[in-house]
Amino acid sequence: MDSNFVGPRRQSEGLWSWNLVSNRFHFSPGWVRLVGCEEHEVGNTRQAWLQRVHPEDIDQVSSALDACLADGSAEFELRHRMLHKDGSYRWTSCRGVVHRNAGGQAVQVDASHSDVTADTVSDPLTGLPNRLLLVEHLTHSIERANRYPGFHFAVLRIDLGRPLDAEVLGRASDLLLPAAARRLETSLRVREVPPTLRNHDLAARLQDDQFAILLDGLKEVGHATIAAERILAEIQAPFTLGGHELRLLPSIGIAISATGYHRAEDVLRDADTAVHRATLLGRSRCEVFDTAVLKSAQTELQLEADFADALDRGEFLVLYQPIVSLTSNQIVGFEALVRWQHPVLGLIPPLEFIPIAERTGFIVPLGRWVLREACLQLKAWQDTLTFGTGVWMSVNLSGVQLRHPALLDEIAEVLHDSGLDARCLVLELTEGIALQNPAAVRTLLMQLRAAGVRISVDDFGTGYSSLAYLRQLPLDSLKVDRAFVRGIEANTDMVSILTAITGMAHQLGLKVVVEGIENEEQLALVRSLACASGQGYLFSRPLDRDGIAALLKTGLPPWRADAGGPDGAMAPASDGPREKHEDRWRSRKMRWAYAAAAVLAVAASAGVPRYFHQGPSSARPVSQPVLESARSPVPTPRSADIELRAPADVAERAVPAPTVAPDVERRKEGVRRTAPPTSLRVVHQHRLGSCRGLLVVSREGLAFVPDERDGDSEHAFRLNPAQFLHVLAGDGLTIKSQDKVYRFKAAAAGEGDDQLARLVENISRLR
Repeated sequence: MDSNFVGPRRQSEGLWSWNLVSNRFHFSPGWVRLVGCEEHEVGNTRQAWLQRVHPEDIDQVSSALDACLADGSAEFELRHRMLHKDGSYRWTSCRGVVHRNAGGQAVQVDASHSDVTADTVSDPLTGLPNRLLLVEHLTHSIERANRYPGFHFAVLRIDLGRPLDAEVLGRASDLLLPAAARRLETSLRVREVPPTLRNHDLAARLQDDQFAILLDGLKEVGHATIAAERILAEIQAPFTLGGHELRLLPSIGIAISATGYHRAEDVLRDADTAVHRATLLGRSRCEVFDTAVLKSAQTELQLEADFADALDRGEFLVLYQPIVSLTSNQIVGFEALVRWQHPVLGLIPPLEFIPIAERTGFIVPLGRWVLREACLQLKAWQDTLTFGTGVWMSVNLSGVQLRHPALLDEIAEVLHDSGLDARCLVLELTEGIALQNPAAVRTLLMQLRAAGVRISVDDFGTGYSSLAYLRQLPLDSLKVDRAFVRGIEANTDMVSILTAITGMAHQLGLKVVVEGIENEEQLALVRSLACASGQGYLFSRPLDRDGIAALLKTGLPPWRADAGGPDGAMAPASDGPREKHEDRWRSRKMRWAYAAAAVLAVAASAGVPRYFHQGPSSARPVSQPVLESARSPVPTPRSADIELRAPADVAERAVPAPTVAPDVERRKEGVRRTAPPTSLRVVHQHRLGSCRGLLVVSREGLAFVPDERDGDSEHAFRLNPAQFLHVLAGDGLTIKSQDKVYRFKAAAAGEGDDQLARLVENISRLR
């Protein structure tokens, strides 16, 4: 076969005959043309004829022909590959008739060869090469890789992951596979995106929704993953077919030549193992095969076999992780999390066995058991412990359970048997599940809501849906996935994304629960976004029922992350000699915490920051006593057109300094130097030069009062704590509001720089 598959070939046919008495072959001109030779280049013996048969097919062809001659058959039909003069092999269909003498002995065979390459190696629905041609090309790639150490190849096995529900696909189902095939072919023609795909690359359809791509002659093995990610993104783009828009959840498994292969089937097997792994991990991802994956696949088969009696043996247990109000620090709910205590493998997390349970259908009885255990446990806590009646229990719902016809009856039965108020049950489903069959899901969820059960979308943000789409469903809340919280302290982009998600959720009337909160800085950021509830290791790890009972009796400790803990475990707050150090540490960490708060504050009050204006409508001015308390050597005369006064009690509201015993006179000066200042003489650096003035910190916020000089008064401002961010870098302080940036340095050199740093401590305390 040619190295490039260029579509169906024109079918041709050639006749030949074999005289068994003389053991000579005769070939017609058509047969000679079929193999691309001249007449003198074709031998006339059986051996010469067999030499044109593909080496892998010789035994099959020779044995079948000999059996036909021996058992008295009159006709035969064979399919095999035949060598063309150009060095390629063509698939042919050989049909023949055996002539016999009066004694039944075979004396002559008349037959014909037809070129059936197009029918044999192409998929009739998509027009792509099929498995046969892929294996042939892959065999050549393996030979080259073994011969030349610098030659690399990879096989991508692709599972389209299209929706299974016929209602979703509709009439577009018949158009989907050809459209996907064209998109895969297009992906192989991309030249400007590295790595450049070679001319020998091949896209093939294996079966059903399974496709494969051979990347032949890669410059580096790692380029296979780059190409796979690009192809994955292209398949994930929506298909518009027959007036319907369809989205797929594809998975790609990658087998690379570096593993060391000798047979094409081994490559395809490993690629299949890798795509299976990608599917188990949630689809829409690529996975590369390695030996660890093979062991994992074997373990999965063992787990699948062990499911049968695991429930009866009591091997599953339910843990509960508290969901905490971010305003009251009180437990408002729990999430039920199932674990498998395997007798041999130990404690197995859900990520390892839930996908297998979904694939095998075991998730239905397992989910029913988890739901019953969780509802009974919450009701038991309500009856024996004192806490709010509105505390709820969240239970995850699988897509397989959602399609189970008895789901509504099972939920009603559990609520009846446990005596739990339906409002205390929250069912969580992922956004991918919600979008697989929107009409059916919406109907089911409406029935659940009518019964009083609340609905939440779990792991929001990890799929491809939008809040605008989810608003069509009867939802009460959504859980923001932990991926949007992890590392948020140092990632302003993540802050912006989380701000947008929570803002839109509030607009739609949805409560927001944020997962994965592990330290105080993350907590401060999430609280600034007005999220209702949080969940994570900062509050509590998942606990068994006894651990939760103890936690309900004692209550949650104050929010304070133990810096020495390996996992951010919570520790009670305490005062002591380290207080100043911890405040400084927290002030540094909290710089990012108010980015989201500033965004929301700006959205809530237009025109921030506001400059001081003349008259009663202006902001509260800075008073003379405060200016005098700063001991400024420069007088502060008042301008006729602008009045800068502060409230009379601004000095009382200023952040207090630590008190000192009155009888320790010799330490007074040291104490004055230790106490962070509430105001400082500074130089304000702006685009038109600079001006001097007083920077004042109080519980009202931050104010700058410039010295009375022509034009300086326009640089006055006052910001409340939610309207600005502050960053101290070297000897400079930067204040950022929504639309302005203010830069300051201490007016006095040397000790003034230290005073500026300590003024920032007061700003942080103000936070």
